[in-house]
Amino acid sequence: MARTVYDVTTFKGSVSPHRDIGKVINEIIADIKSRQTTQKTRPGAVIYIPPGHYDLRTRVHIDISFLTIKGSGHGFMSEAIRDDTSDTSKWIEIQPGSSHIRVKHTDGNNEAFLVQRDGSPTEIGRLNGIVFQDFCIDGVASTKPYVEGNHKIGISVQSDNDSFRFEGMGFVYLTQAMVVKGADACSFTNNFVAECGTSISLTGASQVAKITNNYLISAWAGYSVFAENAEGILISGNTILWACNITLINSNRCNISANKLLSNFPSMIALTNGSAENLISGNHFRRVYGDGTSTRYDDLYGLVHINGSDNAVTGNQFSFSVPAANITPPGADPTLILIAGGARNFLATNNIKANLDAKVVLDSSSTETKILYSAKSSELNSYTDNYSLVATP
Repeated sequence: MARTVYDVTTFKGSVSPHRDIGKVINEIIADIKSRQTTQKTRPGAVIYIPPGHYDLRTRVHIDISFLTIKGSGHGFMSEAIRDDTSDTSKWIEIQPGSSHIRVKHTDGNNEAFLVQRDGSPTEIGRLNGIVFQDFCIDGVASTKPYVEGNHKIGISVQSDNDSFRFEGMGFVYLTQAMVVKGADACSFTNNFVAECGTSISLTGASQVAKITNNYLISAWAGYSVFAENAEGILISGNTILWACNITLINSNRCNISANKLLSNFPSMIALTNGSAENLISGNHFRRVYGDGTSTRYDDLYGLVHINGSDNAVTGNQFSFSVPAANITPPGADPTLILIAGGARNFLATNNIKANLDAKVVLDSSSTETKILYSAKSSELNSYTDNYSLVATP
């Protein structure tokens, strides 16, 4: 019977996994490929990472399907809090734990894990059923405000793929945590991502991805969730804090619901480049003032920004509390929802609580917008007459 379960600490590799777990995992993958050689007998394998601290000096290259790499806990600890503390001598722990991988590249690559199989047509290169579960990928060092600088990527998937799962993972101090190109039915759930430039990116095109029940914290330089040319993403049940930003470009029929969104910067959800038939529902938007300064957007951009048609924004709570002196541009009324363009967008039963004269804004290129109990007459600022309003009493 072919061997299908591996432990990085007992596998007889050429180096200790504590010295270079990347090289060990590559050697395990080579062993799997040498054992599973026929088309109908490739069940894949499980690679287990026990609790411990492991340095990764060589990029892991995954080019087989049905591989699970799993540890025994996401092990996250805030390295930004640690690095902002002048004296940690009395702390109990000062680095992440559980199954903890420290990315210390010496091979010239940016990715800790690259998932890619070459082949033409694309079906030959397509990979299936790969799982990353319950371990921590740590970029080790960063610079304030913990964004671009180390150029490290946790997991980069660059081949078309089906039914990948990222579950219970921890990510810290990475320029990008997870990048997946060409995703089909990809699932991100119960991950803890913080102090990274961007948390989750779906590039190229994707369909029916699921992003649920994650903590996505402090995506200072990039995005909490970024997707382009996506169809049918479900983004639900996430807690997204500080520099919160979900941006969908040319993406259709997606559902963004029941998320807790807290940010000290403008823009929390943006649907751009003709994104259509998307639902934004049942979310709590809380905008406050705190650390850092947004260099991408001002307060006229909108907490929700829509440039596309037939989108619905329904049943959300907007809680806005920012000192007037900290609004940009100075003296402006902040925008909560901006319909920047598109036709037949629908805003219904959204509740607004704001310390300033926050607005729902319709730009001149928007048409046939319907607004039902989502703004008082005084809270609507329209540059077009092509809309319908039932004002909040």
